[in-house]
Amino acid sequence: MPKMQLTQSKITDAALSIAEQQSYEAVTMANIARALSIKPPSLYNHFKNLDEIKQEMALIAQQKLYEALKDKNTLLSLAKKYVDFSISHPGLYTASLRGGTGKTGHAIVQLFANTPVLAGLEEKEKIHAIRGFRSMLHGFIDLQYHEGFKMNVNLEESLVRIVGIFERGLRR
Repeated sequence: MPKMQLTQSKITDAALSIAEQQSYEAVTMANIARALSIKPPSLYNHFKNLDEIKQEMALIAQQKLYEALKDKNTLLSLAKKYVDFSISHPGLYTASLRGGTGKTGHAIVQLFANTPVLAGLEEKEKIHAIRGFRSMLHGFIDLQYHEGFKMNVNLEESLVRIVGIFERGLRR
C-alpha cells in the first residue's frame, strides 16, 4: 500500500472535518493523526504546532463565513445568515472566531460596516457598533448551542426584535 502524500491542506481539511463532525475542542494532534491514519509526529513536518493548524482553520472558516454573508446588506439579513451559518456549521463557526485580522476577517467586518444603519457612523463609532453587534450575535448563538432558550417563543422572532432594538439604539 503506497504512503499517502501528506500536505498542509490535507491536515487542515482533516482538522476542519473533526471540528464539524465532533467539535472544535476535539481538534487535537492525536485526533488529526488518527483521522489521517498516521502517527502524530508526522504532523510536525508540516506545522509547528496545533496553534498553527487552528490558525489555518480560521482562515478557511472565515472565507466560508464570508461567502455565506457576502450577498447580505442589512444588519438583519447578516444576523440571520450569521446565525444560520453557526447552526449549519458549528465547527467552522467556532474556528472562524479565531483571528480576524487578515483580509477575509477585514472583509467580514466591512460587510457589517457597509450596512445602511452603520454606514453613516464615524469610523471609531462604527467599530464599536460592529463589535457590539457581533458580540450580541455570538451570545445569541452560544445560548442556542447550550439550549439556553427554553421558553416557547420563536427564536427567529427574538432575533428580529434584538436586531431592531440594536438599530434603534444606534439611531439615537
